[in-house]
Amino acid sequence: MKKALLALAAMVAMLINGCGGASLIDSPEISMVVMDTASVTITWDEDTLIEGHADFSGYNVYVYTDSSELLVEDGEDLNKDNANVITASTYTIAGLSQDPVYYIQVRTLNIDDKVGDYNANVPFVEASPRPEFTATLSFELDPANQNETEIALRFADAAKLDEVDGQIDSTADVFFDAYQDSMTQVASPDNRTNPVQINPKHTVMVNMGQMNFDDLSEAPSTIDNANVDFEQGDLIVLKTEEGNYVKMHIDEVLKAPDWTVTVTYAYQNIANYPHFSP
Repeated sequence: MKKALLALAAMVAMLINGCGGASLIDSPEISMVVMDTASVTITWDEDTLIEGHADFSGYNVYVYTDSSELLVEDGEDLNKDNANVITASTYTIAGLSQDPVYYIQVRTLNIDDKVGDYNANVPFVEASPRPEFTATLSFELDPANQNETEIALRFADAAKLDEVDGQIDSTADVFFDAYQDSMTQVASPDNRTNPVQINPKHTVMVNMGQMNFDDLSEAPSTIDNANVDFEQGDLIVLKTEEGNYVKMHIDEVLKAPDWTVTVTYAYQNIANYPHFSP
């Protein structure tokens, strides 16, 4: 009889306390992603209904290369990236490779260390780290001069390539040209006709105009020019022959007598992946 009474009391206590202890809390929406060379930083919307909840403890962040693994209601079996519970609304995921696409999710944790469901509006975001490079190059000034130095650029490693006997290295993605004593241009290697190149690459591009480097988060749908004119402060989006997107800012243009251009660019290592920072 005594055991029966104790069991009944325990059941009543469970009903009063909500049967399962602390409540599971909705998860926030990830609102911004910033990709760096080997890391991704995510930021989510602050929500007073979430953080003001009596059972709120913090957040966990999950990083997978298969998005389907994140689309489970019960997050208890997911492997979190953070060592300690997160109480801020931003988190940096470090030590990432530039080759895969990562799917990133944030979930809420309650005071019983129970994980809430994923956000229905933004279940996850995708991102891939991409390196940024800054390079200063010379312009090709005289087509009759068969040997000009550092006029071409290979995006993958920021190698500055020379013209030798009228030919630019076949691994070059773009070259920089100055003409009519003032105009400056970036062009696809296969756009050169004098002399005809040997196995040149084909790169397409579009000039987005005067923009800051971080103003553009995704490549435009149409990129089809073999060359574009530019001025200092322009932002150019390119797509290499291999399908890699590149966001390139024209930091500085020095005309006569220096004739150099300094660019900062983000190279997306995954072919046909148009996100710079979603």
